[in-house]
Amino acid sequence: MAVPDFDKLLSLASDTAKFAAESVFKSSSVVRNLKDDSGRDIKIEADYELERVIIENITQKSEYPILSEERGVVDNHGDGNGYRWIIDPLDGSLNFFRGIPMNCISIGFWKDMEPILGIIFDFNRQEMFTGYVGRGAWVNGVAIKVSGVTEKSKAVLCAGFPVSMDFSKKPLLEFVEDIRMFKKVRLFGSAALSLAYVASARVDCYRENSIKIWDVAAGLALVKAAGGVVCVDKVDSDIVLNVKASSSSILF
Repeated sequence: MAVPDFDKLLSLASDTAKFAAESVFKSSSVVRNLKDDSGRDIKIEADYELERVIIENITQKSEYPILSEERGVVDNHGDGNGYRWIIDPLDGSLNFFRGIPMNCISIGFWKDMEPILGIIFDFNRQEMFTGYVGRGAWVNGVAIKVSGVTEKSKAVLCAGFPVSMDFSKKPLLEFVEDIRMFKKVRLFGSAALSLAYVASARVDCYRENSIKIWDVAAGLALVKAAGGVVCVDKVDSDIVLNVKASSSSILF
């Protein structure tokens, strides 16, 4: 299999995200239908409909395998020599269900465990974040880069509590100890948007433990493309990760 045309793949991802949002959200009364409300997570109709449209569109125009939140691995013409799409069709499902406009479509493209490119489409604000590691990052075509903040006392941190997190007292207290040195802390309920905001210097850093790879795949590519640094530790596979992303490793 030849080396991918990354520019073409970036365009495919952004075009697919726009097409999926336009197609699915026409039936707004349907997409909020609750499909599953077990544990700390929910699934709604939009999760599955967006995923269906995204996978159909990408498989028609790309030969690389897909890892997606709802369907898992979609084998599209072989193993892809380590290249794969990683998709979260709707990051921030609970926000969407409750009418909180902090959600997005997230499509990343990785080589093994290295992010290469990613798009995050905030359909509420019509903001398309795109990034290609080594080339640059943009929002609606305008170049972006991470902030220059290097001191925790001046930095705004994004964090979160993923559904796979241990919610017992000890890890929660460790979380508090970890973040107390920052100027401000924001929990948006969308890991993807948090990372897009790091890439565009709206916030300075992001960290989250036990987060699923599809939540952060596109965002980590964006941060690296925008000149930031990322640290990824696998927890029990290449699916569950401990993640840090920042304008500077000093903020880790």
